[in-house]
Amino acid sequence: MQPRVEFVVTARPSWARIKSLVQATVQKLGPEEIVLTTLGPVNSRFFGGFHEEVPEGLIHRSHHTLLDNDSLTTVGLSAIEGSRSLLQQWESDRPRCVVVVADRTETLGVTVAASLAQIPVVHVQGGEVSGSIDDRVRDANSKLADLHLTTNEQSKANLLKIGEDENRIHIIGCPSIDLVRSILLNNSPASTKSVFKSLNSTGVGVTISSESEFGIVMFHPDTLHFESTVEWTEQLIRVVEASPRQWIWFWPNSDFGNSLISSLLRKAREQGRLQNCRFVINLPPETFIQLAVLSSVLIGNSSFGIREASFLGLPVINLGDRQRKRLRGPNVMDIKTPQELQSFSIPQDLPRYPSNTIYGEGNSGQIGAQILSSWHPTIKSRN
Repeated sequence: MQPRVEFVVTARPSWARIKSLVQATVQKLGPEEIVLTTLGPVNSRFFGGFHEEVPEGLIHRSHHTLLDNDSLTTVGLSAIEGSRSLLQQWESDRPRCVVVVADRTETLGVTVAASLAQIPVVHVQGGEVSGSIDDRVRDANSKLADLHLTTNEQSKANLLKIGEDENRIHIIGCPSIDLVRSILLNNSPASTKSVFKSLNSTGVGVTISSESEFGIVMFHPDTLHFESTVEWTEQLIRVVEASPRQWIWFWPNSDFGNSLISSLLRKAREQGRLQNCRFVINLPPETFIQLAVLSSVLIGNSSFGIREASFLGLPVINLGDRQRKRLRGPNVMDIKTPQELQSFSIPQDLPRYPSNTIYGEGNSGQIGAQILSSWHPTIKSRN
């Protein structure tokens, strides 16, 4: 039987951004109607380690398409390899529509393959603007998409500006906010104890105590401003090292420039620096969100600091241009240059902010699943 919906996930953060939508769609249509396909970084043990999180009973297909990320050439080839693998899969196992998330470079391979195979594409989080190379990929995905499950009125307006049909645009919020809301509602002393045990059983560095104040570092490459990566990283190391807090420092993602950041972090550790940090590659989405709930500040350039942190009211120090154009709440403080960071120290007393719902209210998965279950997949055409 031809499955109705195929969700394609390329990176671990993308899974967090679509998990509640997958779960709600399975409830609506049944597991036999759903395929979960993974390719690219999410299948890598270094960048993903996803296999243990595949929902039980769901058809899962994986493609190991990630090449090294030390050149823009191999970044492009990874996306093309993803297209090739999917087209071969779809030759004998064709879905009625394909759902793709956001803006990672690998997603462009997904939407190109589906479009050439004349399989309708559903794009989640189209119309957002970050100010990085992701905008080009995201907009290309949007133009190739036949249905949009977008975040808010502003992202809808942006889709209309690039000529998308209003009847094919639905505002659902961001499904990752569903996970945040669920954790906030179900947090308990037992779960707090469990999350620190899980954290301290992985990674390297200082043991993070539940009794101590701690922050989170998430700093990834900005491929549009590659030349400033070293300076940003060196200043960030200095600022974090000087802080009296403990820190959970998440390893950079698989974007081009990852090796520069990684090598500077390794060098700092070899020199005996960053003794107040625990370095972690990946954690399950729920564990990570629980830590964010308990943390006092996040510093870096991850979209989590703009999106999910706004719902949490978590104070965020956003670095550089990687997220400069995203819609943001009052919880975000921007530091625009490495020189500005050089003279900066992280304040000790940072207030928690009221929860902000600019990226959703925590029911996006249910809204999106209702739309997917009632949609008869069709390929759009110009009026």
